[in-house]
Order: sequence, then structure tokens, then C-alpha cells
Amino acid sequence: MSIFKHIVDLLYNNDCVILPGFGAFVLKNKSAFRKGDEFFPPSKYVSFNSMLKENDGLLVKYISNKNNITYKKALDLVNEEVDLLNENLSKNLVFEIDSLGIFELKENEVLIFNPDFSVNYNSLAFGFKSFTRKPIHRTIKKEFIKDIPSSPKLPLLKYAATALILIGLGYFGYFNYNSYLDNEKLKNIAIAQDKILENVQTATFNLGELPAIRLNVTAPIVNEKSIYFSVISGSFRSKVNAEKQLNYLISLGYKASYTSINPKGLYRVAYGRLETRNEAANLMSSIKNNGQDAWLLIEN
Repeated sequence: MSIFKHIVDLLYNNDCVILPGFGAFVLKNKSAFRKGDEFFPPSKYVSFNSMLKENDGLLVKYISNKNNITYKKALDLVNEEVDLLNENLSKNLVFEIDSLGIFELKENEVLIFNPDFSVNYNSLAFGFKSFTRKPIHRTIKKEFIKDIPSSPKLPLLKYAATALILIGLGYFGYFNYNSYLDNEKLKNIAIAQDKILENVQTATFNLGELPAIRLNVTAPIVNEKSIYFSVISGSFRSKVNAEKQLNYLISLGYKASYTSINPKGLYRVAYGRLETRNEAANLMSSIKNNGQDAWLLIEN
């Protein structure tokens, strides 16, 4: 459907593009952020609002000018595309749109939109990529003081300095000798303690005949029916796109993983697979507070 290519083009310059009779594609801002030593640029990602269906003229006028046709003919073309989209969803339950995301038609005619987070619609950040801050290595310069030659005019100072050096050497020699004696005493004490410990370890004790001990051991019951509460980010027909989304979520700090494959053969990517419903509810609340979309999948 060529109509979605026009929607993608308009989203780079407009924060909201309405597809008359179907819904609106709305951009949401995400500020630049840092995770560890990695910095991420500001971005805009697309979301979907099924309540905004009234024609505002933006998309129809753009198609009219792009294809050099009348406004009425462009509107008829848009209505035909929307009918085909609804028919495709009713039949296949899934419809994937490049650079936008995937629509899934759930039970009770509930329409779920899984955006493609790999596309950044922020034109001000065009070409920006994440980067890693490299640590700064500092070098410390050592300055050496040159020896000052002794003056031949001051022989008394020279003799006094020599005497102080000899006294210092004698003091440190005495101090080192005492330290040597102390170290030798400590070594002998350590050897004696090791010998005592060795004798204790090799000693045998006659404790007499011990009473028999009976233990009742039961094997643990293994629950083979594990249930996971998976918070789904999106479903992808292409495994390459699914892998991109998985790596993107991991870069944001989520414990992302694949879940069971969709009945239609789609690859589901989850923010996380949790063991309790409360954990899943808390994760979904955190994700939606960040302006992102998610839905719950219960895996048996």
C-alpha cells in the first residue's frame, strides 16, 4: 500500500498524520539519555491513536499534490486503501508496515499497534548515533631534583652532613636488626602452630559405636507447567527486524528476549518474561510512564 509511504514522509515534518476512517499516527518525544558510558541522542517514535479518525486534510492534500490529481480523487484513493487495510486485518489478523510497525487484531476487535523503535523521526537528530565515552588516561610527570654540588668554601657543613648520615645509618641498622629478630620469633611461632594443627588433624579418636541414623528422603516435586507473564514490545514477520528490536531493548537496559512464536509465524519480542502477574504489571506501568506501548502475553 503506497499510502503508508506518504504517511512516513509526512511524519518527518509533522507530529500527527491522520489516516481518515482508520486512526492517527502520532509522534512521541524521547529526550537524550545516558546509560553507563553510552550516550543516546534525542528521538521521536511513532504511536497510534484509533480515536482520531476525522479527516484533517493533511494526508489527502499531500497525495493530491504528489500525484497531481484532484482532492476528491485523492480522498477516494485513501478510502479504498483503508477498506483494503481493514479487509486484510480481518483475514490475516496481522499487518506489517515498513518504518512504522505492526498492527494486530485481537479478540473482540481490539487493535494493537507495535511501533518500530529502530526508526528515529526527529529530523534535528538526523545522522546522530549513540556513542561511548572513553575514559581519560592521565599521566603524572615525575620531577627529579638535581644534586647540588657541595661548595668547597664550606668544609664544616660537609663534615657535619657526613656525621648525620653515619648516625642515621647506625640508627636504622639497629632498628632493622630488632625488626629482624621480631620477624624470626613470629615465624617460629607460626611454624609451631602449624605443627600443632597438623597433629590435631591426623589424630584419631575412639568415640565408641555410634547409633544408626535413619533419614527419610523424598524427591522434590517438579512443576512442569511453568507460566510466564511476558510484556510484549512488538511482533515481527522479519527475523532481522525482530533482532534489531531485541538489541535496541537490551541497549535500554531491559532483560529482553524472544517469546513463543505467534500463530501467524511472527517473532514476538518481549521487554521481559516474568514469573508473576504483579511483576509484569509493574514493568508495563514503568514502560507506559516512559511513553512506550506494551501488552501482556500469558505463556503456558
